[in-house]
Amino acid sequence: MKKKSFTLFVFLALLLAACEQPSAPTEQPTPTNTSPPPTATATATATATATVTPSPTPVPAGPRIVFSSNRGADPNKLDLYILDLDSMEIIPLNTGLQPILPQWSPDSSKILFSVIDIWNLYTIGADGANLTQITDFRSNNGDWSPDGSQIVFQSDHQNEPEDVPDLYRIDANGENLFEILDTPDVIDYSPRWSPVEDKIMFISRQTGKDEIFTIKVDGSDLTKISDSGSPVTGAVWSPDGSRIVIAYGGFGKTDLYVMDPDGISNVVRLTQNNSTNNS
Repeated sequence: MKKKSFTLFVFLALLLAACEQPSAPTEQPTPTNTSPPPTATATATATATATVTPSPTPVPAGPRIVFSSNRGADPNKLDLYILDLDSMEIIPLNTGLQPILPQWSPDSSKILFSVIDIWNLYTIGADGANLTQITDFRSNNGDWSPDGSQIVFQSDHQNEPEDVPDLYRIDANGENLFEILDTPDVIDYSPRWSPVEDKIMFISRQTGKDEIFTIKVDGSDLTKISDSGSPVTGAVWSPDGSRIVIAYGGFGKTDLYVMDPDGISNVVRLTQNNSTNNS
């Protein structure tokens, strides 16, 4: 495939469903734990809608990166692309949407993504086939369960003022919608499912600033695991679930730390400069 000459840029961890990112100096975290039990609520069931797509594209067998870019014919439009790291070929998936925040399924057969403007969740096969709408309401920032059967995401779908997301999960076929956490006046966002446990890590403003919490997928055992003095701007699990990497600070100065999932043990600071280190 011929390379194109215009700029490629990657939208990683783009926006938080209208959630603002505050700024504050970065400090090494000294987290504490609390566990107020939330109320988990079953909600209405959504239904996934499959769309006929063009003939499948051969999927590279080696290492791949999926990304969102405006490198197509219309620079005002985003789409998904797969970079084959062996051949360096870039393969368009041609979703016809405005996709961001793509996430590989655990078996690498599908890609989960959000769509800007309409803010729905979709999946598509890694070969560009079987484009499927998972939600038909405002939803964003999805992540797969370890077995690929469910998806966790943020949404202001029910009983909240607009732009105040809470946490939901849904089956990967769009059925059995379940509200994990309902805090109407507090922003809860960027959920990430543990690779080894039925536990979700997410960022919340329950203490007045963005901190990291975990919660079980049934809505129990809410636990705060960070208390850094600075707001958290990102948090993800290592592939084996044994460590987490966290970005502390605000726009202009953010540093990265890696630590055990309790937020306290074996803390290693990865960056220390006057730059933004994130995502």
